[in-house]
Amino acid sequence: MNTMIESPLAYFRQWIPQRPDIFLTLETEARDKQIPIVGPVVGRLLYLLARMKNARNILELGTATGYSTLFLGEACRNQIGRVLSLEMSEALSRRARKNIQSAGLEHVIEVICADVLETLPALDGPVDMIFMDIEKADYLQALPECHRLLAPGGLLVVDNTGFKDADPFNRAIHEDSRFESLNLWAFLPDHSPEHDGICIAIKS
Repeated sequence: MNTMIESPLAYFRQWIPQRPDIFLTLETEARDKQIPIVGPVVGRLLYLLARMKNARNILELGTATGYSTLFLGEACRNQIGRVLSLEMSEALSRRARKNIQSAGLEHVIEVICADVLETLPALDGPVDMIFMDIEKADYLQALPECHRLLAPGGLLVVDNTGFKDADPFNRAIHEDSRFESLNLWAFLPDHSPEHDGICIAIKS
């Protein structure tokens, strides 16, 4: 009879992926300054999903300091593609651009300081992948524009679906026949928070 491993949180924490120094620096900054980031496990997941999708045109909604953006940029660089990231805060946008330059990805990633909900209708698609990590209460309003911008078969990844404000979005995408979706509750080491939901959806 198969039995589960003991102390699963400690066990799976040991498999946190290795990453370059710039990610470690941003992780330390996030801890010291209480900046929410996706952490190395979700970051690696984004990278792998983008690679598996062969994504060449990625849209990120919510840049912060550029931590998740760098994972997407690394994946997109392999496809000779581009990442466009929208961030409302001018201060965070400047910091993200500096981090992107330090990583040597300024030719792959563009950060625009803009209100996501105001800017989305003006964007042209199609895009291969969207990563959404903005105010959770805004997820539902952004969903129709995400659908419009995604190419058929395009991938939508949404962070923090365990937050109460994401509930309307969770219900809507679950019932939306235009998407094939899966909403997971998981242990995500060094994510903010470490127990949270993440939604992965494909545009039908």
